[in-house]
Amino acid sequence: MLKFRYLHMLNVIKIALDFYIKSSIHVALSVLALAQISMEVAEIENNLPLLIFIFSSAFSAYNFIKFSPSFTTLNFSKLNTLFVVLTIGSLVLSMIVIFLLPRLVLVFALLGSFLVMGYSTPLSYNTSNWRNKKGWKLYLVVFSWVCLTVGVPLASVSVLDLLLFFKLSVLQGIYIYVAILPFEIGDMNFDEPSLQTLPQQFGVLIVKKIGLILLGFGSLLSVFIFEVLSSFALGTLVAFLILAVLLWRSDENQSPYYARFWVEGIPIVWLGCIYFFDFML
Repeated sequence: MLKFRYLHMLNVIKIALDFYIKSSIHVALSVLALAQISMEVAEIENNLPLLIFIFSSAFSAYNFIKFSPSFTTLNFSKLNTLFVVLTIGSLVLSMIVIFLLPRLVLVFALLGSFLVMGYSTPLSYNTSNWRNKKGWKLYLVVFSWVCLTVGVPLASVSVLDLLLFFKLSVLQGIYIYVAILPFEIGDMNFDEPSLQTLPQQFGVLIVKKIGLILLGFGSLLSVFIFEVLSSFALGTLVAFLILAVLLWRSDENQSPYYARFWVEGIPIVWLGCIYFFDFML
């Protein structure tokens, strides 16, 4: 009886975890965590409409990308009805909330939306989407994330700090770039050769080394730009170290949860570390 209850509990946890990941709640929380990091560094007070906009935009964008064939053809028969309702509801919510935010936020939001649309759907009948363009996939994700995690938060105040925008864009851009590599390594057996992802072009080992070099460079930047003992620099060092370990341990046969849960959840740990060091210091 106890064994049955234990197995039943594990099954319930697995179903809940699968829904949490597949519905894009996890990745949306990670995007929100990166945006919150930008707000902490810029000393921007928590703004509920801004946080709602960032989360709902990330949530609806990722689900649109995942299920774009169904959404663009309005054929929802193959999708969980709850996914459709949550995605459309989230999109509507973000479109309402954005009118409560400064106009400059709209600029970054429109740029990010344009990248998402180009990534997932062809912009004309005689072309493919940008994701299928040789080598484009990784850079499109980086730029779209930076728009939402750095551009939108910093644009929510009266004056955009261009220097801080550049600094955070570089650091978060490095993080996002390297965080995508375990996904690309795990997808090597499924990606079309025409995509020309980094692992396909250079091999897994070289890609891992590239990622470690970038993380090392990013770590040095965070120390020199934001001071060694700042909560941001210390939190960044911890997050980059965790990502370095997970990148090095990634392979073509990794668990489905490896990248989509553990790697994708690092921004949440990063934000937690910043709060922890801020409290300790």
